[in-house]
This record gives sequence, structure tokens and C-alpha cells, in this order.
Amino acid sequence: MSTTIVSSVLDSCTLIYVEVGENSNKVWRGSIKDDGSFLAEWGRVGNTLQSKNYRLGSVNLARNKFERTKRQKLSKGYTEAQLIDGDTKQTTIIKPEELEAIASQQIQHGKDPRSKELIRYLVKSNIHQITSQTNITYNSATGGFSTPLGIVTPSAIAEARKYLIQIAATRRSNSYKLCQLLSKYLRLIPQNLGHKLDQSQFCSSQEIQRQYEILNALDAAVTVDSTANKQLFKCAIARVPGSTTEGKKTFRWLNQLYQSTINQNHVAAKYKLRRAYELDIPSMRQAFATQAKTIGNVKQHWHGTKASNLLSIFQQGLIIPPANAVQCTGRMFGNGIYGSEQSTKALNYATNYWNPSGEDEERVFMLLCDFAMGKEYHPQGSNRRFPVKGYDSTYVAPGAANTINQESIVYSSDQVNIKYLCEFS
Repeated sequence: MSTTIVSSVLDSCTLIYVEVGENSNKVWRGSIKDDGSFLAEWGRVGNTLQSKNYRLGSVNLARNKFERTKRQKLSKGYTEAQLIDGDTKQTTIIKPEELEAIASQQIQHGKDPRSKELIRYLVKSNIHQITSQTNITYNSATGGFSTPLGIVTPSAIAEARKYLIQIAATRRSNSYKLCQLLSKYLRLIPQNLGHKLDQSQFCSSQEIQRQYEILNALDAAVTVDSTANKQLFKCAIARVPGSTTEGKKTFRWLNQLYQSTINQNHVAAKYKLRRAYELDIPSMRQAFATQAKTIGNVKQHWHGTKASNLLSIFQQGLIIPPANAVQCTGRMFGNGIYGSEQSTKALNYATNYWNPSGEDEERVFMLLCDFAMGKEYHPQGSNRRFPVKGYDSTYVAPGAANTINQESIVYSSDQVNIKYLCEFS
């Protein structure tokens, strides 16, 4: 009876070479095994790799071959792929079932089955956002999101975000600079882009937005230091009950507020309010209370968002993206948090209204928030810098400043507090 001996990997590395101008999107992977062999694999990112196994008789000889070949590849312009295996051994990636359990335990929901099911749905939406947008996949064994070369490190995502900002700002006529930036970006976020790679694949604002959403989704994949028992969620959600007089009254009020400001020309006008939840994020509520007391003029506004963003909102509240963040919608009046008195204007942002190639959403969500508007600036045009000095917010009336719908913008996150999460279908 023969016994099969399986060799184990002692050391390995993954190198990547992306040069858009050369139509190059290549990977090389080397591994040293304890049986004294050296395995080399190479090919185009996302394709089945070719391989050759060198049986060298000793680990030292295999290591010498490995290091020599690696140096040759680096001298030719390859760079080391920034993968989770390499430099983040202190980080634990939470699997969906673990995240669901943590969220269910830490988000106070009164053991309401509908609220618990909502949490489960939001976890799945977060994963689907990543896997449906790109060839980034989810590995149920490791609990991580993976590019064709492996799980990308948080530092790689942060660096890639800087390059994507530059890509969005580069003139399409500047072919050389665009190719350079794309090459650097794709070395950090490896993707299978087929047999032809050129800058035209990134020329559309839709593709830039898609990449931006990929990075946001990857950022939202929750990781915790394995040495810490971190409280990820400090919030409470309570379903507005349909079985009590007070619950029915609240639901009717929310529905009337929604229905009274529907614009039938909006795509989102087809959606109906199905459920409502009171949402309390203490850090957000407390900061808002202080600011609202100072500047006043509190108004209720709708704020639409994708389901895949809600877990992140539960964690940290609504935030203002960096001023130079890549974003294709909602920045006409400066870098702030946008809301609207018109329900379907806000609800459009929860659907694929701005991304016609995306999938239709069966369940969409909108937040009803208090906005501390303070001193409002009322623009007649959009040809100036926002926010306007001396004002706390911008209030755009329907028809003003080349807009059709009402919009309100505040420029500090402590000017907003979420009161209700409303679900539509």
C-alpha cells in the first residue's frame, strides 16, 4: 500500500506587471516547497496560469532559484501584489455568518424577527455589491473578498483610491498620463479585463463610478483586530409595529409624508412604503443635538442610499466623503450631505437611476433625517463655490439654479441625525 506525501509551501510571493500602453496585465507567482522544489506560475490576470515545477533536491537550492527569479522579475518592472496574506496577519476577516451574528447581537433590535431578517439581508447585500460589480469574488472558506490574485489589503485600497481620483481628473486626451495612472491602479486592484487592455475601458464616468463603488464596497467589508473585542455597532433599530395604535399612526404619517411629495416623473415613483424602523445612532444623535441647539432651523429631509451602504451607516452614521473623492452624482452644490423634501428625488439614489446598467433593486431604502440648516444660502445659479462663506447650508428651491427638484445640503456631519429607516418595494 503506497502513501502519497503532500509537500507544503514554505514561502511564496505574487508579482504583478500591468502596463496599459503595452496591453500587459500579467502575474507571476513563485513558491518554495519543503520537498526541495520550486514552483513557478505565470499568465494573464484572471486566466488559468501556466506552471513549471523545478525539482532541485534541497530547500536551499529551491530558495536560491526562487530569489534569483524574483529579482529578475522585479528588475523587469514587476511589483509585489499587496495581498492580505503578505502583511496583515493580525487582521481577522469576519465571515458573513459571523458578521450577521455580531450585528444581531450588537445592534439593539428587541429580538424582533423582521429587524433580524433585515440585518441578514444587509449583510448579503454588502457581499452582492462587490461580487456583482466586478470579478472580485467571495471566498466562504476564508471569509474574505478576493481579486483574481487574492484578498487585497486595506492599504492597497487606500492607495488605489488616490489613483482613481487622479484618473477621474485626467483629460482623456492625455493618453500617456492616463495609461500610467491606470497601470498603477490595476496593480493594486487586479482585475480580469480580457485580452485587450487600453485606457478606453476607463473613459466613461459610469466605469469610474463602478470602480469607486468597488473600492467603497471593499472598504465596507468589516475587519477587526483579532486581539480586540471591538464593538462594531453602537445603534438601535426598532420596527414601527403595525399592531399598535401608535405604530399605525407613525406609519400613516411616514407614508403620507412620502406620498405627498412624490414626483410621478421619477423612476422611484413606482415604489411603495412597506416597513419603517426607528433608527438611533447615539454618536450621531448626540453630535446633532449640540449643533442643532447652536444653529437651529431644523427641517426633515429624505436621504436615499443603497442597501449595501447601510451597515456602514449603522457603524458610523452618515459621513461626508473627502472633498476630492470620485463621485459622479450629488456634488453640484459642494461636498456635503444631500437631502430633499421631495421623497422620490431622494429615493432615486437608492435605485439604479444613476446606473442604468445595474440590477433593479427589489428592496430599496430611504432615511428620514433631521437637518440642522442654520443660516441657508439660496442659490440662483451653480456657478460659484460651495459652501458659501457665512452660511451653514444650501437650500435649492425647485427650478432654481438649473435644478428641477428641491435639494438641501449641509456641510458638516453633525448637522444631520437619522430618525427613520424606511423600506420600499
